[in-house]
Amino acid sequence: MAHSLQEEATDTVDDLDSAAAAISGLNLDEFADDAEPKDDEDSTDEGELDLADDEEEQEDEQGEPDEPVIDAPVSLTAEEKAAFADLDPKSQRYVADLEARRAVQVQTATTKAAEAQRAAEASAARADAEARAVYAQQLKALGAALAPERPDPMLAQTNPAAYIAQQAQYDALKAQHDEFVQQAEAIGKDAETAMSEAEVAQRDRELMAIPEVANEATREEFFSRAIGEGKKLGLDMSQIGHASAGELKALREIATLREKADKYDAATARNMQRVRDGKKTKTTKPNAAQPSSAEGRGYRESRDRLRQSGDVKDAAAAIARLGL
Repeated sequence: MAHSLQEEATDTVDDLDSAAAAISGLNLDEFADDAEPKDDEDSTDEGELDLADDEEEQEDEQGEPDEPVIDAPVSLTAEEKAAFADLDPKSQRYVADLEARRAVQVQTATTKAAEAQRAAEASAARADAEARAVYAQQLKALGAALAPERPDPMLAQTNPAAYIAQQAQYDALKAQHDEFVQQAEAIGKDAETAMSEAEVAQRDRELMAIPEVANEATREEFFSRAIGEGKKLGLDMSQIGHASAGELKALREIATLREKADKYDAATARNMQRVRDGKKTKTTKPNAAQPSSAEGRGYRESRDRLRQSGDVKDAAAAIARLGL
């Protein structure tokens, strides 16, 4: 039908006006193959609107974002952690801060207790070493008192048999005595070693109590300044390794005082030099001769008269005294 209408319109069109009239009579919608139905476009727009509404509803249901979750303190038990999870964020934060503070307090108390225990053990070890040293000295004195005596050599001439018997007895007692002395000396050496170790341990604890020694970044500087000051004072460097913590700390403080004194002396010297330089450059005129004492007195007298009279002649006299 469309084809017949087109042919009829073509046959009857003779001019432009007739062509326009024929085109207006055609149903152009039938020739548009790719035209989309109007109903589909409307349905697409409605679907997009529905999706936007769903997203808005979801955002309204979600509301504001939740606060960050606070992890339960590790010190809590499983039951306590479950109860902690049911708390509101404010209560969780309070419990977490409370547990953190308690952990710090426990750590501090544990550290102090451990340090006290080490100090007590060191004190006991030192006391035991001192007691063994005293015991070794007592054994040494006892060994000297119980040392056997040799038989009289003259007895060999008068009574050889008795001499031989006494010599044999002496040798046996001497062997026992030597063993006793060796044991006493061993006890003494062990005591000295224990005392030395106790002293070293005690000195190390005292040194670590000094903040500059406890800090690895400043430890080397502390010992370097202390030992350097010991050299300046002429101390025996072979014994510096046995210096106590108090002695090393005193040397460090002396080094600090010396440095401050050196800085003060240097600053004073600079100030004095500036004063001396100022006096050298302070002259009335370059290359001008300095007035004699008599000329100076004359100027002062003229100046005094000028102050009293205010006369022009006195002023001229004072100026003349200046040598201008």
